Amino acid sequence: MVNTDFSNSYIAASALNKANIDAGKAQQRISTSQQINSAQDDPAGYARAVKLKSYIGSYSKAIDNINQGTTLVQSIDSSLSQVSEILTKMRELAVTAAGENNDTTRATYQTTYTSYLTDLTNVVARTTYNGSSVMDGTTTSVAVQTGIDATQTKTMTFSDMSSTGLGIAAIDLSTSTTTASTGITTLDTAITTATSYMTTIGAYEDSLSFSSDLNNQNIQNNQKQYDSIMSADLAKEATNLAAAQIRQSSAAAMVAQGNLMNRELVGYLLRPYTG
Repeated sequence: MVNTDFSNSYIAASALNKANIDAGKAQQRISTSQQINSAQDDPAGYARAVKLKSYIGSYSKAIDNINQGTTLVQSIDSSLSQVSEILTKMRELAVTAAGENNDTTRATYQTTYTSYLTDLTNVVARTTYNGSSVMDGTTTSVAVQTGIDATQTKTMTFSDMSSTGLGIAAIDLSTSTTTASTGITTLDTAITTATSYMTTIGAYEDSLSFSSDLNNQNIQNNQKQYDSIMSADLAKEATNLAAAQIRQSSAAAMVAQGNLMNRELVGYLLRPYTG
């Protein structure tokens, strides 16, 4: 009889302790909205969630890198439009000079041409990356980390769009119509080079855009996996909390009743000695 009473009290106390733990866990999950709040809750799930979170952060950083690379190529693209416009005006000037027999007038054209060279030089010099021009041959390539693995990079090579690189620095419109005609041919080549380079830069922009979209998709996919592991089902946890609280009340009542019965039994057994 005594052993049975003590056994029942122990069972009730254990049930109360379990109900307290379950209630505390449900309350924690509801307050944090997370299924896993420490590695103890689910060691394997927690480890997986930590890895997914690192992937999400890494993909975000890769997008930052891509955005910097995109800004760079867009800057080059804009500068190339200006270079192309300047080259077009140079060619028009060369055509005019090739049909001009007056030496003085051709000399004036040469002065204008030199002014265009200065404009082109300024455009090229002001298109920079980390303080160095990416259009005058100073910086010939830039590697962009487009993914989260070490090998996931995009290396972009840059052409020399300076007057020297395009071979137009020494064009002479003033000496004769022949030298002016030669200038037309040289400028045609320079325009073709610039146009081809614009296509290359456009392809770089597309490639970086594709990589950015892929990283965004990977972020979404990894975020869904992370949420499925970490996010708590609040409706379920609310039900668990209510059930745990009912068990708490029932177990607490049984513990109290068991304690009372034990005290009464002890008092009864001690009556002959306390008479």
